[in-house]
Amino acid sequence: MNALNRPVEMIAVCSPEGNLFPARFRLRDDGGELITVKIRSVRDTEVIPYMGVETMRFLCTAVIGGRERAFELRYSVRDHRWVLWRFA
Repeated sequence: MNALNRPVEMIAVCSPEGNLFPARFRLRDDGGELITVKIRSVRDTEVIPYMGVETMRFLCTAVIGGRERAFELRYSVRDHRWVLWRFA
């Protein structure tokens, strides 16, 4: 996976039990164009400490450019920020 650590705009779903799941996100590509990515599946979720901050890691897949791609999203619980961490 290629490391990105790029901030994204996120639409997420919270279940009645309090579980958080990303649904789709939006970011600007290198040319400045706004791209929306609909998440097809969340394969794994894990809470990890990252530099002393509780962070939720989501391993996901989506169809991008006509092919299925895997990527990692991270959510900082303290800052309420989402980043596209890595892309395959």
